Amino acid sequence: MEEDGAATRLLLWLGKKRTSRVVLILGSVLLVAILAVLFSFLLAQDISAFGTFPEGTTVCGVDAGGQTKAVAVARCESELAEVADKPLSLKIDDEVYPITPEQIGLRLNYTAMVDDAYARAWNVNVFERMARRFLKKPKAISAPVAAEYDEELLGQFVLAAMGSIDRPPHDAYIDVSTGIGKVVPAVDGRKADYEQLLAQAKEALGTSERTVNVQVERSPPTLTDEGFGRYILVNLGSHTLSLYDRDTLLASYTVATGSPEWPTCLGQWAIMKMEKNPIWHNRGADWSKNMPESIPPGPGNPLGTRAMHINGGGVMIHGTSSTWSLGRSVSHGCIRMSIGDVEALFEEVGYNTPVYIIKESGEPGFDCTRKPFWQ
Repeated sequence: MEEDGAATRLLLWLGKKRTSRVVLILGSVLLVAILAVLFSFLLAQDISAFGTFPEGTTVCGVDAGGQTKAVAVARCESELAEVADKPLSLKIDDEVYPITPEQIGLRLNYTAMVDDAYARAWNVNVFERMARRFLKKPKAISAPVAAEYDEELLGQFVLAAMGSIDRPPHDAYIDVSTGIGKVVPAVDGRKADYEQLLAQAKEALGTSERTVNVQVERSPPTLTDEGFGRYILVNLGSHTLSLYDRDTLLASYTVATGSPEWPTCLGQWAIMKMEKNPIWHNRGADWSKNMPESIPPGPGNPLGTRAMHINGGGVMIHGTSSTWSLGRSVSHGCIRMSIGDVEALFEEVGYNTPVYIIKESGEPGFDCTRKPFWQ
């Protein structure tokens, strides 16, 4: 009896195992069939999509997904019109050097752009394309701008722009040419590389921005404007002496200047000596041959109560009791001021204070951008 029971249990176990195997086989066959159907469906979708762009494809930012090449070309022509008309710009510091597409024969090749995007999109592995289509996760495919242009005209433009981009360093200076003092900051020197800039320009033409940030080698100036402070501006045309602190006018006075026979020297000078109650010394000029060798401080002293010597032609800024001469060109080259004015100015300036003497507003009579010879 026990042997019969064992045999029965064995038969039941074998039956169950056979059933499980059958179920497993049937399940596997069904799964393969489902996968085969799904693969066939996805493959059919992929094949039927030939001739159109997969989703996620863009041409220079224009969506081409699901479109034919012809539609994509037409859409690019419409939506990229602004890009087509955009100038090429070379930028450096606060300067921009532009050129229009017409000036370099630039045009967009829409057909080439669309063909490039199509090739990129369909170059993706077929299994990846089907998987992404099934999961609705398109692969981003982007084609750049395809631009055609005249390389000779582009090269000429780059060379012309470099004529302004390249520059030597220039020291800071005080511009007095207009009759109004203005501090002009120093500029560093710049030197661009033609081949590098041309390559950057060509690369920019393949983008929608068409902008080149110019790379240059820089060389520093020797003088910056940090040390600029007070200075004197004498305008012979208007017979005025103005005291500035950088761009700020502090005071302005009416003065007498040199006569046509004894003109006041033009140029950039500086105060080299300052005297209170100065002694006048006879220098032996024709106009002073009948005067004493010296005149001590006092009412009869031609220099008044203050004298500021500058390093140009023996010229002084000094006081005078002859107030009738103020506003006229009647001195022997010196700059005369009233006693009250010269005493006030004396307290506001010092040794080495710059003195600019110009012919008239708009015509200084010298190059005020150049560094003074004595600095």
